[in-house]
Amino acid sequence: GWRINAPQAGGGVILDITVHDVDTLRFVLDANLESVIAMEAQQGMAQERLGDAVMGVMRFDNGVLAQFHDAFTIQHTGTGMQIHGTEGSLLAEDVMTQQPIGKLYLRRHAEVEEIEIDPPENLYVRSVRLFNQAVKGEGQPAARAQDGIHALAGALAVAESAQTGKQVEVQS
Repeated sequence: GWRINAPQAGGGVILDITVHDVDTLRFVLDANLESVIAMEAQQGMAQERLGDAVMGVMRFDNGVLAQFHDAFTIQHTGTGMQIHGTEGSLLAEDVMTQQPIGKLYLRRHAEVEEIEIDPPENLYVRSVRLFNQAVKGEGQPAARAQDGIHALAGALAVAESAQTGKQVEVQS
């Protein structure tokens, strides 16, 4: 598909996956992305000029640093997110997928506790339901246009950093 075979379409792992990392981290951290530094690789899955793996660090306006790694080439692991704080660590497994199958754990020292989360719901159904409710004046959509603009600006900054090898300030 376009993600790995069409450089002219803007494919590659950054615009396909990293853009969602930016959006998710903005939501979870309640903060905006300030700057990024990243490296990209072509590990054999994507066509010429398209990266299929990227790693880097994001700095948010609340001072939080976030490491990220996205790749089309990793077959033997799930998706995940870890948030480390002074009182413990939240470990989320299989949460960055289109299917709502993830699990959430709280780790404090040697103890690990699974956190119960709402029953799974198709994410597309949820998004459309929330949008329809917002149109009727009965709630807020799952995401606003500004969220998408920030996520894209972050992904474009990651792409620029990967090309230049320099830290890039996010323009949004």
